[in-house]
Amino acid sequence: MVLVFAAAAVALSVAVSSGTGRSSAASGGKLVGASLSRNLFAGIPQRGDVLGDPRAPVRLVEFADLQCPYCDEYTMRALPTLVNDYVRTGKLQMQFENLSFIGPDSVAAGRVAAAAAQQDKLWNFVDLVYLNQGEENSGYVTPAYLRGLLAAVPGLNVGHALDASRTAPAAEALTQANGVAAQYAVNATPSFLIGRTGGPLRQFQPSALDAAPFQAEIDSVLTRSR
Repeated sequence: MVLVFAAAAVALSVAVSSGTGRSSAASGGKLVGASLSRNLFAGIPQRGDVLGDPRAPVRLVEFADLQCPYCDEYTMRALPTLVNDYVRTGKLQMQFENLSFIGPDSVAAGRVAAAAAQQDKLWNFVDLVYLNQGEENSGYVTPAYLRGLLAAVPGLNVGHALDASRTAPAAEALTQANGVAAQYAVNATPSFLIGRTGGPLRQFQPSALDAAPFQAEIDSVLTRSR
């Protein structure tokens, strides 16, 4: 279910590539999912890499690579339910830690994601990346692809984001994510931490990448928080 985050990860990722072949911005086609993504996050506060009310009682941290096909699966199958049922209702806040290890396309997209985070638009951009994900290390993350995704994010200044993606803070954001992963001994994507907001976090590996195991775990933390 996961990709190993280690020195051999690049070679391994080729073997488990999703190879979706779906028509999207990754293959030079039409951008997919712009209205869906816009509606999913509309009205929900974002602060850097965090989505949701800072007073929400439960915190879920996701470690992902923007080229990871299993991270894409989680985004398609679980994320909308979690956002609508838990984040939007003030029960959950979510944090995204970008582990850009699969290859150069991961780094290029990761730096732009970090730039989008500077405008509090990271979650919109990341969602569009997954909705338009291509085959790993195929070179699909081109300047035109990135610009097209940024242009579909409501209220985002595309020029400023592209400029910011080429600066040291964007690179440092990826380094910091690696540091958080090392702190919690995270060595795979997608991986998750969960816990009460302001309290200790622990690793949580779902039995599947649909919503059900996440709902059960969040509900369990919510019950213990009362």
